[in-house]
Amino acid sequence: MKILNNISLVQYSTFRIGGSAEYFIEVKNQAELIEAVAWAKARRLPIYILGNGSNTLIADAGIKGLVIRNLTGEIKVLDSIQAFSNKKIPPRFQLVEPDPELTNLTYDESQFPPVLVTLDSGVYLPKAIFQLIAQGITGLEWFAGIPATAGGATYINLHGANKFWSDYLIEAEILDPAGQIKTTAADDFHYDYDQSVLKDSGDLVLAVTLRLRRGPKEQALKIAKYRQLKKAHQPQRSLGCVFQNLSAAEQKRLYLPTPSIGYLIDKKLNLKGTKIGGAWIPEKHAGFVENLGGATAADVLQLIELVKKRAKQQLDLDLKLEIVLWLN
Repeated sequence: MKILNNISLVQYSTFRIGGSAEYFIEVKNQAELIEAVAWAKARRLPIYILGNGSNTLIADAGIKGLVIRNLTGEIKVLDSIQAFSNKKIPPRFQLVEPDPELTNLTYDESQFPPVLVTLDSGVYLPKAIFQLIAQGITGLEWFAGIPATAGGATYINLHGANKFWSDYLIEAEILDPAGQIKTTAADDFHYDYDQSVLKDSGDLVLAVTLRLRRGPKEQALKIAKYRQLKKAHQPQRSLGCVFQNLSAAEQKRLYLPTPSIGYLIDKKLNLKGTKIGGAWIPEKHAGFVENLGGATAADVLQLIELVKKRAKQQLDLDLKLEIVLWLN
């Protein structure tokens, strides 16, 4: 096991922002991941798990403790099938006008036979989605274009189009704070919109089991490519949408045609195009913050606070972050 010192994290963030890790290691299988966690615990060091760095704002001053870049990548298609019934979470997004192309591609997943698939927590979803579709396994195409890992998706309850990760998750293999490996059912994570108990439990995801479908391969491929293309037109040096979309009650109170946070920041708060340092709220997607070059975490945090302050003052609205902050 090779632990490195003082490694810049900029290259590991889609934002291209952040200081250095006090200690850093890349792990390529579960055994290495478990060993790295044990090493840090033996030294009473904080542990940070980094997937693709697409949802995490890293402090300019860097991170004290061990940052583990999770590159575990095993994908298994299983033979056994089991029934499950997770609580369905209502999505918080619809376009002001429906997207007819995506609507036309939507299909009834339930009519196709289920299949179980396990993914290591470090599996990069864009790669896995197309690899599974090539085998005739569908369901994850709704998350195409999102640069996440399976572990990150499980931690945050990833959403894509009108689907949530918890719609497909059956269970996860977890390493708990005491160093014990256990299997936890999806319902035990108490999922909600961008929320799970994993944010507070200290449990680390090793692998996940999903119920997918042996579905319409060509249709799934069209959806995946369409979603990928749409995401490609969004700001790339960013962390995706910074704030959660509005709840149905908030949307109703404010008489908005959509719960989209980008619509609110643009049309109600008039903050689209606002710049602080090297960061700005981009013209083409006001729900994002983009690094124009040389942006710092401090710049981004100032923009976040500006949006939150305006939303509270003008609309009596308390916005919730969708991204994760690593600020020590």
